[in-house]
Amino acid sequence: MTLKQQLFQRFPLDGSVFVAGEKLTTPYHIYDGTMLSLGGTVDGEVATRFLKAEDLKPVLDTNGRAIAAIWICDFIKANLDTHHELQISLFATRCQVKPVRANEFSFYSALKDIPGLVMVCHGLWNNTERVVRYNQEHLLLNARLTKSKLDFSGDNWTFEFRDVDGGLIADGSVPAIRRQPARVTWKIARQMGVRGLLNYLRTPFFRVTVMNTRRQNEGRNHVCATYTTCKTPLIRYSTNQDLVFIKEPRYAELGFRISFVQVLNDIGFIFMRPTSF
Repeated sequence: MTLKQQLFQRFPLDGSVFVAGEKLTTPYHIYDGTMLSLGGTVDGEVATRFLKAEDLKPVLDTNGRAIAAIWICDFIKANLDTHHELQISLFATRCQVKPVRANEFSFYSALKDIPGLVMVCHGLWNNTERVVRYNQEHLLLNARLTKSKLDFSGDNWTFEFRDVDGGLIADGSVPAIRRQPARVTWKIARQMGVRGLLNYLRTPFFRVTVMNTRRQNEGRNHVCATYTTCKTPLIRYSTNQDLVFIKEPRYAELGFRISFVQVLNDIGFIFMRPTSF
């Protein structure tokens, strides 16, 4: 049995919800597709202001910048049918923690060393109304509709997301990753420690706790456990050929800087139902 088969056997479609009069299954399942992650940092003061409404503190590095990521997803088989996703995430904790040492893979130090770490899904766009409604009404995420173009087929992967009026949200391109650079593996191993890396590699499913942003008049957040597996994750340092432009005015203010590029192909992904934080 493959890891993907094990994942969906462990967390099957065991419920249903009505969204805009349509009966849909739950939890949220992605059976195949590509997830491109641009990891990096954003302005620490802006991230602090963004997270104040959530009663959270950003995870900072020793340069005072906040750990963040952009997710660009081409989901080709899912319980909600084919769709795209753009997500801007900030990593946070309830109380301010000691900064992680600033380098390309500070993200991995945060994963290893910070208890109670959550990934705040702060900006979210999908290209079908069904998925937007499902994310809003069932998963309690602040999803918005986008017109998107993704091309992960060539030597240069490109993406473009626009709002319903045609305004540019984000676009960019990154050179494709075909193999895993050995020096990157060793760099991450030094970040996490040999034991930490081995434990990470032995874990069949990568688990992240995702938090929503509060809605008007709500006094608490909700969290969902997510589980991801893939055929072969590939990660490399960013270069000056990696281009991402955030044009949506609010998120442009974050001043996102890429430090690494990761791709997960042939993914299996599950987003569980929300619970109060």
